[in-house]
Amino acid sequence: MPGLTDRQILGLKTVFGVVTDSVVRNLQLALAEEATLGGPVAGVHELLCNEAADRRLRRLVLAPVGLLCRPSEWKAVSFPAATPLLLGRALKETAPALIEEAAAASCKPLEPDAPTDPVYDQLCLSAAQGLRCEAKAFEKAGDLLNTTARDGAATFASYLDLAPITRAAITRLPDWIGRMSDDRAAAARLAYKDAVELAVDAGPQFFEMLFAHLPEPWQILRVMSAIMDHPGDRYVAVSELARFGDYIIDDIDRRLAIFRDFDPNKGIDAGIAAGEALHIAAVEIAEFETSIELSREGPWGVRIGMQKKLLAQLAETRLDQIGKALDAALPLRMVRLGKGLRGLPKLEADPDPAALCRAEGLMAFFDHSRGSAAQSGYGAARARAAEKIEERLDQYVEDLLEMLRAEDAGSAVRIHAFLEVTAGFMAQAHGEKAAQIVRRRAAAA
Repeated sequence: MPGLTDRQILGLKTVFGVVTDSVVRNLQLALAEEATLGGPVAGVHELLCNEAADRRLRRLVLAPVGLLCRPSEWKAVSFPAATPLLLGRALKETAPALIEEAAAASCKPLEPDAPTDPVYDQLCLSAAQGLRCEAKAFEKAGDLLNTTARDGAATFASYLDLAPITRAAITRLPDWIGRMSDDRAAAARLAYKDAVELAVDAGPQFFEMLFAHLPEPWQILRVMSAIMDHPGDRYVAVSELARFGDYIIDDIDRRLAIFRDFDPNKGIDAGIAAGEALHIAAVEIAEFETSIELSREGPWGVRIGMQKKLLAQLAETRLDQIGKALDAALPLRMVRLGKGLRGLPKLEADPDPAALCRAEGLMAFFDHSRGSAAQSGYGAARARAAEKIEERLDQYVEDLLEMLRAEDAGSAVRIHAFLEVTAGFMAQAHGEKAAQIVRRRAAAA
């Protein structure tokens, strides 16, 4: 069976070069078995394996700057997504020996706490030189960077200059955002000092590279606090690192706006998203209060104070809406018992889908506010709401079960439907175990 032609190989290389990592990986797996039979499929599989190896090597070599080339919802620095690909191709052409050395190093098992092979940093510095000198092999990368931003190629080259310092710092980043000891703080300050000695504006660039590698970007405040020795907001807000505090404060505003726009009528997913937005805003505020010495009249202290107050107000408003929502989803009819009135389940119709959706949305927020309520100023309001919700749901379950056991229970199907609805609310209020108890009791009634 004939193999691939040169034209086919070129076309496949072009296609494989632009698809996502997951597509390359899935195609590798899909063709692995058939590739053992030889023929064109074996050639395609080999091209996929080579592409996967190239991508892995690029990620290793350009690790300090690679994440700066991915889209982010943060207002951090960003470069074109194709930059690593174009730089990788240029380095293959201009530094083939270093590429081969790096490929060999990438196959060696890395010992814990061992430094990465210096050849990776050599390639980054070589790429920086190629961009600055406008070498022919780097023209496409340079043109792309310059088209996206003024002096984009020179700016990216300055980030590449920091690769040796930042690569080592990134490996220590989990320690720095974990338990920050005196030794770790000293190491962070030394890395920052090495960066700023390299260039005047290298300090913020060093932080941008660390910032991009944090799964929770607000943790950059911990590194800032260590390097600046728990600074006051009046000082750091006018420093060269002020942008990182501004990133977090702006993100708090964004998440509070998401919560303000929360529409419970869109159901559980909307409630979960709203609860998550409020939780992250609360975490970011707490991170600020822990890492930075905030003054009541300081530039950040004022904004954080206003955000914390608004967060509590927004949360309490939503908590106050839960009672009415449950009344609509679990309707009651008032009956006279003795000298007073009492509400019993109203079963004239099946559960109202719209009312159920709204109640589920609010209860989903209630569920996802559990972790942040106490530290965010609305813990007491949530505790009061929890007490009312528990009382409301428990009584409704008991009344439904009593009706189910009665000889004149009416529609057992409808009663079970309302029991299932109530069980769902129980899961949101107390966890799935509480819901399972309701369902077992309904089945046994």
